[in-house]
Amino acid sequence: MKKILCFILSVMLLLSSVTVAFASGETPEAESELTAIERVETDSPVIVVRGMQFTDGLQFDRGTENAKPVNVQFDAGQLIKYLGKTLLAVLTSFSIEAGISVVCEYVTELFSAYPCDENGDSLYENISAAWYPEAVSNYPELYNKTSTDEVSIVASLWDRYGGDMVYYFVYDWRLDPQDNADLLASTVDKALSETGCEKADIICCSMGGSVAMAYMAEYGYDKLGTVISNTSVMFGADVITDLFQGKVCFDADAVDRYVNAMVPSIGGLISFMNKTGALDILCKLLNNFAQKHEKQIFEESLVPTFATLPGFWSMMKGESYPAAREFIFSGKEDKYAGLLSRLDGFYNNVSSRRQEITDGALANGVNLIVIASYNSPLVPAYESAKYHGDGMVETAPMSGGALTSVLGGVLTEEQLAVGDSRYVSPDKCINASTCIYPEYTWFLKSAGHVVGLYGSDAMYFLMALLESEAQPTISTFPQYPQFMASNANEDILSFE
Repeated sequence: MKKILCFILSVMLLLSSVTVAFASGETPEAESELTAIERVETDSPVIVVRGMQFTDGLQFDRGTENAKPVNVQFDAGQLIKYLGKTLLAVLTSFSIEAGISVVCEYVTELFSAYPCDENGDSLYENISAAWYPEAVSNYPELYNKTSTDEVSIVASLWDRYGGDMVYYFVYDWRLDPQDNADLLASTVDKALSETGCEKADIICCSMGGSVAMAYMAEYGYDKLGTVISNTSVMFGADVITDLFQGKVCFDADAVDRYVNAMVPSIGGLISFMNKTGALDILCKLLNNFAQKHEKQIFEESLVPTFATLPGFWSMMKGESYPAAREFIFSGKEDKYAGLLSRLDGFYNNVSSRRQEITDGALANGVNLIVIASYNSPLVPAYESAKYHGDGMVETAPMSGGALTSVLGGVLTEEQLAVGDSRYVSPDKCINASTCIYPEYTWFLKSAGHVVGLYGSDAMYFLMALLESEAQPTISTFPQYPQFMASNANEDILSFE
């Protein structure tokens, strides 16, 4: 029974690492209390490239009377059924592996709508994402000032530049970013044609960073003015890089911080378990179990589901792709030949050339800005989850390589001594000296994932970046230094 419980806990935490929904909610302020944003003229349309929307972002039979959202197929009755089936399998076969197979079967059923086939295409042809081919002025539902996701950025830019100058690019995030980049190219061309402008600006959010990189790799830079990486995976993400190499790790302190942030009602209990050492014992049990049964867990649950998604693979750090490819697909190369062709293509064209692509953007006159958030815990199921993040993505890759401390701690003396001290955050948690572009990279403490609430200080920061004719640096705006303290409302605060 102990082994079964360990397995269920490890699988659920593991999968939550890669399925955290980018869901929207309500801001603390009502729409009537929000101050309208002043209109200014612009000579560049802005395209907001949204990130992954795991919950409700995709639909079956979109646009028909049978339309319904693609979501996790959770049912309490099914859970009870599979728990009983798991126990029966273990008791009748005297094998924990038999129980693991049943739980993996349940996991694949939970996420049955999401996987792609062996070629990297959706298993279901009738699943699609929303599509907004025209300027946002044609879609009044996008003018939602109380949204907490990318739509709030759209609403802010709508008021700032006019709805005819703003486009919202949504796509099926599961699929090959190179195919989605082709769709983005059509949006860029349409925006320039309809507005009569020479350049378009792009704000790529979260997984949108992969699409933007694929676009620049294939289509170049001639049609781009400014590209803003808004807490995106432009330079990869550790969550996929770690998990797709089997680097499952449960750390007691990381679990403590995560539970207290996400489920405060039981935070006290978890903290008590951590102080007494009980949580560390539990984490060691989970780690030992995951390591012992790693091959079966991954082959029977991860490979048939999330490992078939080219979109997830696009977040893999380039240098780790060959090892991850071997770990996941060794012995299955023929079966997944079509998918691997897509994944290899993204690796060869994009992920192995990330800095080359962004260097090319700068060399061709594109203003490039990187925005990263920190000080939020990550799902504590992989090795890098103990470091700073924004609740979804790790700050280090998000920023293009900053040194970050363990969440709750500070950098070591050796880490603080690296590079130039002016790139060290006031709280000594971040050293941006090691970023690819330390002069073009900003950090928001406690702002969360994808910044840009309507009318917030962070949104005005985004607009200042867009409105800068020359490449902005961390010295361009005195009111927006490289390191800014923030909060859930995205106010810009002074470090204490």
